[in-house]
Amino acid sequence: MSFLKNLNKHLYKAYDGQVEAYEEGGCLVLSGELKRWNDIVYAGQIAIEKNPYFGFVNEIVCTTEAAMPIRKPKIDDSSLEREEPDVLIIGGGIIGCAIARELSRHKLNILLVEKEHDVAMQASGRNTGVVHSGVGLNKGSQRYRFSRLGNQMFPNLCKELEVDYIRSGQIAYHYNRLWDAFMPLSSIYWKWLGISDARILKRDDLSRYEPELSNAIGSAVLFPSAGVVNPFDLTIALAENAAQNGVTISLDTMVQSMTVEDSVIKSVKTNRGIIKPKLVINAAGVFAEMIAAMAGDKFFSIHPKKGTTAVLDKKYVNKMSRTVVTTMGKSPTKKKHLKGTSVIRTVNGNTLVGPDSFETIHKEDFSTSALNLKELISSQAKAFPEIDQNQIIAYYSGISAATYEDDFIISKGAYIVNIIHAAGMQFPGLTASPAVAAEVVKLAAEFFGSISSMGTNPDFNPIRSAPSRPSQMDDAARSALIESNPDYGIIICRCQGISKGEILNAMRREVKCTSLDGIKRRVRAGMGRCQGSYCSTQIIDLLASETRLPPQNIRKSGSGSEKLYGNAKALQQKRDSSAKDASFGRTDPETIARLQTNAKRILAAKYDSGKEASSNVNE
Repeated sequence: MSFLKNLNKHLYKAYDGQVEAYEEGGCLVLSGELKRWNDIVYAGQIAIEKNPYFGFVNEIVCTTEAAMPIRKPKIDDSSLEREEPDVLIIGGGIIGCAIARELSRHKLNILLVEKEHDVAMQASGRNTGVVHSGVGLNKGSQRYRFSRLGNQMFPNLCKELEVDYIRSGQIAYHYNRLWDAFMPLSSIYWKWLGISDARILKRDDLSRYEPELSNAIGSAVLFPSAGVVNPFDLTIALAENAAQNGVTISLDTMVQSMTVEDSVIKSVKTNRGIIKPKLVINAAGVFAEMIAAMAGDKFFSIHPKKGTTAVLDKKYVNKMSRTVVTTMGKSPTKKKHLKGTSVIRTVNGNTLVGPDSFETIHKEDFSTSALNLKELISSQAKAFPEIDQNQIIAYYSGISAATYEDDFIISKGAYIVNIIHAAGMQFPGLTASPAVAAEVVKLAAEFFGSISSMGTNPDFNPIRSAPSRPSQMDDAARSALIESNPDYGIIICRCQGISKGEILNAMRREVKCTSLDGIKRRVRAGMGRCQGSYCSTQIIDLLASETRLPPQNIRKSGSGSEKLYGNAKALQQKRDSSAKDASFGRTDPETIARLQTNAKRILAAKYDSGKEASSNVNE
């Protein structure tokens, strides 16, 4: 029985004939309609098993839930009109920025576009920053290959970019003590996997590495090559060094469509003009399949996975992990989505707990829930008895771009001549980024003819100087810095000890920063216990002065996130001048209509049923 015939028989039985599999252009395709997104994902996982075709595309439509609209920049201009770069990189995450830096070694006109107002705004800025050793990956996979190569490149990369990197190691353990007897035998497996430095830790050794780890944990495995880095620090550093070496970075720039003729991308339309690149590199994260579809080169699909991570207060750091501590197998909660959650000591001294993992139809749903946070903390309570939900000072969610093959897609176009894909960069994409960049440069060289045909950038400098950090200096160095620039002696963020000089410097570097969150990512102002309650107003003033914009135009993040409503005095004068108006003051008509509708619903519920109804003006 042929593969397709057998697969369709299986799918018919599972989904009552609502799903069909067929071959198109040498690629396996699923089509049909299903009610639940999880069923669509599961159908894809069924189809991909033993798939004999080179690619897989899941085109099943979810009939009961639509994906959230894509966040789009509000800017619409012609600043990129008629640009003709040698290379157009789509995506300003860690993969796109690493590729841009690596390509800048060559004499090429390189343009990187990112639809957000800053780099590292999605998965690259929303992960835990763990530099993995390769444990837990299929030895024959691209994920394994590039993460192992990337791990070896990290020390030198971070040294060149002056980014903090700590090779803290990773400890993996089982909750079930029955596994203790088999732990010594696992060393054979680790050696076969290529992780020759893995060590088995018995209870006494484990206590020396992780003194706060519960005595209920008997033994574990140490992977010394694992480490931690600040993910947005690294992405920003890569982008800055790329810019220093001639790469043009255009933020708030979204690819809208492409013109293709004779299997060649002729032009790329953006909200800032039409670009005519020789080569397109697709590093668009969760949107990589959308870019591939625009180019007529879609041979893979993304099923996004959402994960939430909790950030604990620094004051509890000595009660938590010193390394990266990860569970093997399911946590005590028996929840599949909590498998492999970690407790991580970051380079900045905080502790992270997470992430969990859920399938989601939404590619930009960064919401969090109290239930998720509670489960994260409870999943680690047995290992770290001192952990408590009250220690959480912040939390965030990220979306990873998983393919159905559960592997990276790093290849030339299947149908289009001038496109290279760096897609499906889920965990451990951060670890793999420098190795993936090197591979993409090889593929680019094949397109242009050879490495030598791309030329050598005579001005390339791999060194990027990190901004000054007075809080990390000794007294003499700090005093000298303040004497040379008194702004470094004015503390703006008390929680983190961040000075005015650091904030001003962040605004003026190669990749411009004009938002509160951009400052937060670069210098950690607002990341302390008060989460910006004290320093935000001062940072807004500095941003307004630097950008020459009114304070009410300063944004927290992207378009529409302005922190201030307007000038209080002017608003009061406007209200006074319209005091006779019987309207709701300055409330917009849509809000008025919503409030009136809500009031009518409450009254109807109250008098029709005789029951009290509660009001929620935020509905």
